[in-house]
Amino acid sequence: MPVSTDGDRLRRRCAAALLLQLVAACARAQRSSPDAGATAAPSPDAGVTAAPSSDAGSATTAPADTLAGDEIAPVYPKAEGEPDPLTARLCEALHALPARRKAACCGGGAGFHAGAECARALSFAARAKAVTLSADEVSRCVEAMERSLEGCDWVSPLAAPVPPACEGIVRGALGEGVRCRSSLECADGLRCDGAGPTDAGICRAPRAAGPCGLSVDALAAVTRQTRSAESHPECRGHCAGRACADDVPPGGRCEAHADCGRGRRCVDARCSAAPLPPAGAACLGGLCAPGARCVDGRCAAPRAEGAACARDSECRAACVRPGGRAGGVCGMRCAAP
Repeated sequence: MPVSTDGDRLRRRCAAALLLQLVAACARAQRSSPDAGATAAPSPDAGVTAAPSSDAGSATTAPADTLAGDEIAPVYPKAEGEPDPLTARLCEALHALPARRKAACCGGGAGFHAGAECARALSFAARAKAVTLSADEVSRCVEAMERSLEGCDWVSPLAAPVPPACEGIVRGALGEGVRCRSSLECADGLRCDGAGPTDAGICRAPRAAGPCGLSVDALAAVTRQTRSAESHPECRGHCAGRACADDVPPGGRCEAHADCGRGRRCVDARCSAAPLPPAGAACLGGLCAPGARCVDGRCAAPRAEGAACARDSECRAACVRPGGRAGGVCGMRCAAP
């Protein structure tokens, strides 16, 4: 059974977030028209303020925003002035830098990227003291991105992978029971229940049962925090079929990696707690440790540009066939075939 990766889920959620932004823009345009009709009464819970908490002394209160009435607007409102310099530096590395490097390899302009939206939303969260960033960690992320984008053999139709140094560096400062806009704003172990691209939520502990996987985390998407669910889980167990379910214990029967819970894998229809194998070892359920790929049942480091290949999985980006020949070499692929 195919298993969705965090990167696949993030790409789908980014697409959903962009679609909701377009719907919001259309709704605003319609309401501003002279023929838009009557406006509904404002909602009494439109602003983002602190909710009652059993641990109010340790919770940080998020400031109120300007989401009022029935206005459909992004959960991170438009901010005045320049973005925070540290957040702008991180977002430039995550979005603008790979766009420029790809353009240099493939020709043409850098095209659209989410760098400005990333800087806007992250700056708002930082200035509201809902998240914190370390200058040292941002520097390590920027350096790792620059190294990962050297040459052109990383170029593919997909977004450039995020190095491990860039994961988990947006840390939440809000306690349980506090209104939030993203799970990244909540302290580790909490998630922003009810939040979406146009809706705020409340920081809560993972639930034992109930719906899950129904919303898009706008801030996690634009800051490319693909592993945010590890520190901000929706469920005490795992999310299966849009509902929280108990994890299958090691040795129990499974159909997908998610069935086994965080840190475990489904191998030969049984949950396993074995660590992911490095290059040179046999693959574990088709998976390998970061930096290695599963090729013909064994983990291997991605082959260098120009190396012979038979399939994309052997290379950093793609196995290309110059001149239509049968054999291939590892290299870049600027667009989908």
